[in-house]
Amino acid sequence: MKLEDELRQLVGRTKGVPWPGEREAFDRFLRRRARRGRVVAAGAGLTLVALLGAAVLVARVLPEGRDTVAPTGGVVRVPDEGFELPVPAGWKVGRALTGTRPGPAGGAARPAVVGVVLVPRSGEPRGAAITVTTDDRGTSFRAPSQRSDGRPYELRPGSGPGEVGQYVLLWPDYCPQRLRCGWVGSGRMLLVTGVAEPGDAAGSEQVRQVMRQVVDAVQPITNALRPPPPPTVPAHTKVLLGKGGSGAAAWEAWIEPIKGNTNSAGFGVHFPWADRRYPDQPKHFHWESLEPENLQRDGFYTLGDCLSWVPGSGLLLFGLADEATATVRIELAGRSPVEVSTFGRDKPVPWVAFVSPSLPAGSKLNRVTALDAAGKTIGIQKWPLGGGMLCRSRAG
Repeated sequence: MKLEDELRQLVGRTKGVPWPGEREAFDRFLRRRARRGRVVAAGAGLTLVALLGAAVLVARVLPEGRDTVAPTGGVVRVPDEGFELPVPAGWKVGRALTGTRPGPAGGAARPAVVGVVLVPRSGEPRGAAITVTTDDRGTSFRAPSQRSDGRPYELRPGSGPGEVGQYVLLWPDYCPQRLRCGWVGSGRMLLVTGVAEPGDAAGSEQVRQVMRQVVDAVQPITNALRPPPPPTVPAHTKVLLGKGGSGAAAWEAWIEPIKGNTNSAGFGVHFPWADRRYPDQPKHFHWESLEPENLQRDGFYTLGDCLSWVPGSGLLLFGLADEATATVRIELAGRSPVEVSTFGRDKPVPWVAFVSPSLPAGSKLNRVTALDAAGKTIGIQKWPLGGGMLCRSRAG
């Protein structure tokens, strides 16, 4: 892969939030590469390569106060990209590459370290640097080798002056708890890219050997580790989590299998008043099958039902949440947030439940947030239930 492609790729990863000066730096790189084809003097070409070797995929040093990747005990960690590696002997972390990553539960993008640049401590070989980062776009291998853990990798040749080559290593892309990171198995790649001064065969070979050390030694961490199996319950589980409301709006919340379905339990909300009032009609309840993977990933999920038999009623919002959730905040457009406490923590199931009061008809539901006892966000759902208007008011 050409260095130009690597630069373009990294610049594009900021998804609309460019780093200061990065676009201008990339434009300068393109202009200088074009000039190099017209200028014969070797000195100009060497100057450009030195600049590229020092920059490697245009990066900037993180400001003080932000988590850095300074190695501790000789190991550098990049948690947002899911890897850590021992810094090779005689080398150091020259700089951190920064960009953006999705926030928890699909929230706003946030600044993050997305890779590192390694350089020789002594400055020799001149112009030498190794960049380690990831790419979520996936790729195919032509003639892969395998690490001792079976993970395939391939060395691809450099295509320009000073480009030693690039190792491409298949890297796990598991979704950690409550963090959306794309489809599992989407083909994340670890990229180990090296440069050295043009014409320095010995220096290029040294860089290539250190690149191979990195490929052999780098290990998955954080979002590259397979998450533990999500908690679940036996298919026949039937547990009353709690009850509330009053009169026609009274409800009971259950974990239970639906009648006739013995394959899985689900979350059900029953409305006893409606069942008593209309004994000849089917029971009125809302039941949804459990989705433990989604609960583990997002922290909670939200359902809703209009109380059609209650004059003037709006929407009843309910759902399940991670057992660490203490309260659920419901935000309606133009209205003060509504906070409800969770319940069912003393029941033999790995979740808690929440049920709102009847929310005003005709309003718009903007966001639902799950919070722990300290007020820390566990999960966020923006525009749940489609983000449209809530149930229309019914006349008495």
